[in-house]
Amino acid sequence: MESNNRETILQTALDLFATQGYEATGIQEIVDTAGISKPTLYHYFGHKRGLLDAIIGFYGKKMYLVIEKGAAYNHDLVMNLTVLAREMINFALSQQAFFRLYSALSATGPQSQGYAACLPLRDSVNACLEELFSLASTDHGNMRGREKAYARTFMGVIQAWALLVINKEIELNEETLHRIVHQFMHGIYS
Repeated sequence: MESNNRETILQTALDLFATQGYEATGIQEIVDTAGISKPTLYHYFGHKRGLLDAIIGFYGKKMYLVIEKGAAYNHDLVMNLTVLAREMINFALSQQAFFRLYSALSATGPQSQGYAACLPLRDSVNACLEELFSLASTDHGNMRGREKAYARTFMGVIQAWALLVINKEIELNEETLHRIVHQFMHGIYS
């Protein structure tokens, strides 16, 4: 029963945070929706921020592992970026609530609790992508010194396209993947 309560609370809070926003969701709404008491929530997570930290820790680790695997440089940057795009969008499709929450928290102001909770994951993701672009710069010297900008830009491109797929505005297929990577590599006039 204990494990079920914890999982129920996590899933309920994730769904509410993803649809309403972290700041707009109250503890009372979470416990009412989950069908548990406040002391039960506090027993598992301590407070609302502890609940957010647990969500980011659990789902963020899964997302990071997808990125880490796809970012293992193989001296074919286009292939790496295509794999990363495919795997990240598939992750977003399988974990829509978390991906929406992560995208929203990443865009909030640095003074917010949500931003602070998301920052370690965001920094890890960016460092992983920066490493990919750093390694690629050994094959593509003109990239040297721009790893940070490439990492942030690529993640922004992936977030935008993933949300288009999640919202059923476009379909994920090989042509879409080609367009994503081609647009990133060559810019909007390509």
